[in-house]
Amino acid sequence: MNNSNNLHRRAFLKKLAVGVGVGSTSFLATQGKLQLMQSAMAASSDYSTLNDHKSLVCVFLFGGNDAFNMLIPYEQSAYNDYQKTRSGLALSRGSLHPLKGNQQAFHASMPDLQALYNNDKLAVAASVGALIEPTTRTTYKNESVRLPADLFSHSHQQEFWETGTTAKSSVHPPGWGGRMMDMLTTANSNPTEPALFSLAGNSVWQRGLNPLYFALNPDTGVEEISAFQNKTWPTWRASRIKAWDRILQSNKSALLEQHMAKTYINADERISALVEEIANTQKINTEYPDGNGLAKQLKMAAKMISIRQNLGMKRQIFFVAMGGWDSHGDQLSAHGENLKKLNDALSAFHKTTVELGVEDSVTTFTASEFGRSYTSNDDGTDHAWAGHNLVMGGAVKGGKIHGEMLDLTINGNDDAEDTGRFIPKYGVDQYGATLAKWMGMTDSDLKEIFPNLSNFDSYDLGFMS
Repeated sequence: MNNSNNLHRRAFLKKLAVGVGVGSTSFLATQGKLQLMQSAMAASSDYSTLNDHKSLVCVFLFGGNDAFNMLIPYEQSAYNDYQKTRSGLALSRGSLHPLKGNQQAFHASMPDLQALYNNDKLAVAASVGALIEPTTRTTYKNESVRLPADLFSHSHQQEFWETGTTAKSSVHPPGWGGRMMDMLTTANSNPTEPALFSLAGNSVWQRGLNPLYFALNPDTGVEEISAFQNKTWPTWRASRIKAWDRILQSNKSALLEQHMAKTYINADERISALVEEIANTQKINTEYPDGNGLAKQLKMAAKMISIRQNLGMKRQIFFVAMGGWDSHGDQLSAHGENLKKLNDALSAFHKTTVELGVEDSVTTFTASEFGRSYTSNDDGTDHAWAGHNLVMGGAVKGGKIHGEMLDLTINGNDDAEDTGRFIPKYGVDQYGATLAKWMGMTDSDLKEIFPNLSNFDSYDLGFMS
């Protein structure tokens, strides 16, 4: 980077820098959290010596993805059992995209993801779900194991996936994405600069103890505060801006007034700086599909990754999401359409990471609050438990299904309730910890972030290099 670019970046960081608590968090709430924040951050490892770039992208599939029609047994006898059990929801074997080894296959809507898998750029993390501790059919049946609250409930299981626990009051626990960034932010040039970006609004997953995340608009990135943009029309706008500036700059005796004014000024400067920076992002030549909201979110994430050096970031985290996975009816059609959107969006995003030269330093993973029942409910499925997830990127040990596969026998060893509600073999904490370890986090910090991790023998599911 030449000297003029260095000056440009320093100027940008100066404009972007904000103190802890700036944003939507109130002054009183910030004060109440400070002691907890400081003690938690003091206990974390020093990540300021990290000198490489890594970005983590969470793709949350809201509603409960039917992983058993995403990854299907392909070996003939196993496929015959699948076809018999899934009945009207079974996909024809000839429509499937077989994976290396011809034991498993992807849905007909996933040709690009099949190619990524077979070229070792994508892996499957199998049999993952919400667990507090290892659970078997026997311990589940005799109620001798601790279980997440309200299994099979959308809201509770979404929260468990995002935090590792369920709120016992109106205050949500911090998400593991946010807690990771609490600690990893010291790797970046300006620790007070947001490095966790959501393209799907607010989520529990992105909230740490330090409220430094930024919700971006998938179309524009970020917009200036519209009511006070310095535009020529309407004609009264300029006078309103001047009046508002006088109010902000005036002396205030009340602490709350001072904090409110400072918060607005800092937010406005930060937003304006980010608007300017996004306008200068590297041009992306990869084509993205029209009418695909997930693809639009991922493209904006790619733009933010392209300006990581100007932002002074060595560690970034992104949250994108797609709804519509709650397939109680019309599943064959609706699920196939959703998988096509997922296939197209992830494929385009991977091509972009190659174009930007960051394929090895960007890892994208899917999450969903639960899998679906293996038995059908007429033309749909019910809420269930274990599922499979996709992990994509150059640092992924691709072309493999990582973890022990489920016994898909109804009333079998892995069936919790005799309806194909299969018990996970691996917990969300283990899945998240594997990704966090790749980001450079120490084992001691992993235990701080993932509340159930110490209950499991392994912290690493092995799908990352």
